[in-house]
Amino acid sequence: MSLLSHLNTYFYRAEELCQALKISEETLLEWQESRIFPKPSYSIQNNIKCSSYLGLYECEEFTDYYPRGGVQWGQDLIKYKVQSSSQAYELFYQQYTQTLERCQQQALYCQDARFGDDLEDQIQTSWQQYLCSKYGTISQNGLIEEIVYIELGRAIVDELTEERTASSVDITVRPQLLKALKLLNRAISHQAKHEQNQSLRERYIDALVIKYDLSVK
Repeated sequence: MSLLSHLNTYFYRAEELCQALKISEETLLEWQESRIFPKPSYSIQNNIKCSSYLGLYECEEFTDYYPRGGVQWGQDLIKYKVQSSSQAYELFYQQYTQTLERCQQQALYCQDARFGDDLEDQIQTSWQQYLCSKYGTISQNGLIEEIVYIELGRAIVDELTEERTASSVDITVRPQLLKALKLLNRAISHQAKHEQNQSLRERYIDALVIKYDLSVK
């Protein structure tokens, strides 16, 4: 699949996002300047040469792509009348902690301080990365719950595998490791072809399934 086909399949162009939210592109820009909505995941610059019966035409076009889950976040901003970055962060914080609690209820937890005493720092860091659209690129839909799945899943995997360096894993931890991999599989993006070799999916799922003879089906 070509890069543009990949982006058009899994992402929204800016105008599509705005249509789904029933807002103008000016409002989207204002949201971003107010730091309540993420930047685009991908920005494409095309130098176009068009040939037709009427001659040759050249132009340059710019297209921004956003994760499809951005619609849900935008709807929440509208629903709760969010105006400031501090209000947006509180909403993000609530959704993050609620998702984390659900994971912990399913026995998905680790000893990493980021999900204990340092949780507030972890959420603040995730919020800044969310605004920069890190998660709009590496997650499947750019949803807040996927952020938790990715960061918690990675922490559990690293804890159980000595940061993926262990030559094997004990049979007693395999069920927990498999749960973590399934959590990651629900959230991590299938990257564009040029990104796949260095992707989280390659490093945290595909390589470990082979290394530890696991399955995430």
